[in-house]
Amino acid sequence: MQFYRRLAIDNIKNARDLGGFPTLDGKVTSWGKFLRTATLDDAKDCDIKFLKDYGVKSLIDLRRESEIPFESQSYKKLQANFDYHQISLAPDKGLREKEIRQIINREISIGSTYRTLIDNYKKIREIMEVLSQDNGISLFHCQEGKDRTGIISMILLGLANVSRSDIIADYEISSAYLGYVERYDENEPYSVFRITSPYNMKEAYEYLIRKYESFEAYLAYAGVDKKIIEKLKEKLLN
Repeated sequence: MQFYRRLAIDNIKNARDLGGFPTLDGKVTSWGKFLRTATLDDAKDCDIKFLKDYGVKSLIDLRRESEIPFESQSYKKLQANFDYHQISLAPDKGLREKEIRQIINREISIGSTYRTLIDNYKKIREIMEVLSQDNGISLFHCQEGKDRTGIISMILLGLANVSRSDIIADYEISSAYLGYVERYDENEPYSVFRITSPYNMKEAYEYLIRKYESFEAYLAYAGVDKKIIEKLKEKLLN
């Protein structure tokens, strides 16, 4: 079997397998266990077949209900073909106008807004429970597959003991895969929302470690059962 970090799926952007990352204790994350992608809203029958053939069993949509086209044919097909879960990681109202203006003016960083996602213990617990139970491949996504999806990837890779630099690199590449590096000049006001600066993930990673000391301790604090944590580690590394 050939392994690919980035998956060439016709109508699904930013699709990547979390396998192949070296860990700090000499192991390598398992291929064919977790996929991260952008939205599946434009998925066609050929894309659904690709995911099924690849081994995807469950989907976790990290978006708010207001972002999801529940009545679309693509959504109905996803529900029919996979074990679908909608677990919104972000606050229902999103960023406030004041926060958006502060980010544009570089008064606060995108990385600082990730704290709300990290500290959303109830949803983190629900997400980890779903990810641990699936015997096949679990796919998780948000709208663009970079912010909410990036935080879940950070938690999984951190739990597997992947280095901070590799976690940051995994986050950083999203804006290139989404085409934003080509479309947005770095000095455009709204580019800050599109370009996945490594410093955003560095800030999120350091916040989690500073507050909780380790990824395993963080999940335990969030109320994730020890057996669930062990299942996740087993799935990540075996």
